[in-house]
Amino acid sequence: MCRLKFRGKAVTKKLFWENQYQVEFDATITKIIGNSVVLDATGFYPQGGGQVGDTGYLNGIRVVDTQPGEETDIAHILEIKPFFSVGALVHGKINWERRYKIMRLHSAAHIVYFLMQEVFGEDCKPASSGLLDEEKERSDYLFEEKLDEEKLKLVEEITNQIIKKGYEIKTWSENGKRYWKMELFPAMKCGGTHVKDSSEIGEIKVKRGKKPGKGKERIEISLLP
Repeated sequence: MCRLKFRGKAVTKKLFWENQYQVEFDATITKIIGNSVVLDATGFYPQGGGQVGDTGYLNGIRVVDTQPGEETDIAHILEIKPFFSVGALVHGKINWERRYKIMRLHSAAHIVYFLMQEVFGEDCKPASSGLLDEEKERSDYLFEEKLDEEKLKLVEEITNQIIKKGYEIKTWSENGKRYWKMELFPAMKCGGTHVKDSSEIGEIKVKRGKKPGKGKERIEISLLP
C-alpha cells in the first residue's frame, strides 16, 4: 500500500468508526496536494486491513479512492484537481451501495474465518489479511492439502444459518486498537467497517479460489442476489 506524503501532521477524525452507517457529512479541508485532499473529519474509510478504500463525492467531485496518509491523516483521491482551497467547508457523500456490500462481506468473512478453523482444524490459519471489495472477499489459508469441497460447503451452510438467525455484532476501540465481536465467537482485532447484526448480511456463497502457492489454499466469499 502506498502512503501519500503530506508535510506536517494532520489528525483526521474517523467518523466511519463513530457511525458506520453515516452516508453524508461536512468537514473542513486541512491539506491539498495534487488531486488528494485531507479533511479534519471523514466518513470515508481508508484502505487497510485488506478492505478497499471508500469512494463517493466531495462537493460533487468524485472520490475515486481513500488512502491512509503518512501520519494519522486520511487522503481522499479525487477524479480531478479540486477547485476548493484549504480551510473550505466541504460536503462528503459516500457511495453507500458499495460500502454496505463491503460491510456485509467483511462481517461474513469473520464468521467464515472462525468456522474454517472449526471445520478444517486449528492448523488452517490465515496466510494474509485477505482482500475485500464490493464484489468478493478473498482469503488465503495455510493448508497443505486441497480444501475438501464437502467441508467447505458445510462452512457455507453453517455461516448462512448464523446469518439468518441474526446475532448482534459489536465493534469498538480499546487502547488504540479496534475490535470486532459477535455472540458465538471471541473478539478479534479489526479496524474495518461492519454491519450491526448478522441478519443484514444476507445469503452468501463460499468457494475455493485459485491456489495462491505451495502450502496455501484460497477461498472466496460473495453475496448472493
